[in-house]
Amino acid sequence: MDYRKPVTFGENWSASRYKVLPYFAVEKQVMQQPGSQRILDLGCAAGWNMSRFRQYGRAPFGIDVVPERVALAAFHGPVALASGLALPFADAAFDVIYIQHVLHHIGDVTQALREVRRCLKPGGTLFLVETVEDNPVIRYGRRLYPRWLGDEINAPFYFAELQQQLAEEGFRVEQARQYSVLFWLWEILPDHLPFMEKLTPLVVPLEQLLIKLFRRQSAHAYFVAISGQI
Repeated sequence: MDYRKPVTFGENWSASRYKVLPYFAVEKQVMQQPGSQRILDLGCAAGWNMSRFRQYGRAPFGIDVVPERVALAAFHGPVALASGLALPFADAAFDVIYIQHVLHHIGDVTQALREVRRCLKPGGTLFLVETVEDNPVIRYGRRLYPRWLGDEINAPFYFAELQQQLAEEGFRVEQARQYSVLFWLWEILPDHLPFMEKLTPLVVPLEQLLIKLFRRQSAHAYFVAISGQI
């Protein structure tokens, strides 16, 4: 995926990839609920997620801290240059706040979650997708390369710890699941080596077997958490 231009979800992925990334089906269900009209993509980057939400029939708002990314994401909808530590929105402004692989870049996770809770309506949904260090390759790789696409990794997570932190900050976790033992590589490699996308159907059965055997060593996790009263 070329983050130097507006990016559209699905333009370079094979259909088999979705079989091993389970959060897509759950995310679509959440987004298409009648009460999920006002959506914020926190850390929208070049607008890849925003383009997907538009495919669901929604009109999301995006924010990011990098001006170049905000300019690209504007191709998919309204955006603003802003930080997750100080969201420029009124209380209860959104029905859904979506954060994908962004929270670990934020230095003060507690403050970010409090801002999310403030800006969600009571009973609103935080949909969080994160990289977790339960996978030893992720754990050691981050020690060697503590930056990702130029952004510092400031808050490493383990699955259970992140779930506990959500509860401590006033969220009721309704769904929490680890996934991707090997397949996290396929979110990276085919963008640099396009021929590898053709290998995806061969890797899917292997990934499904690894998940059955080693789910607790998964590299990724998603959470569906409901905001309580402030």
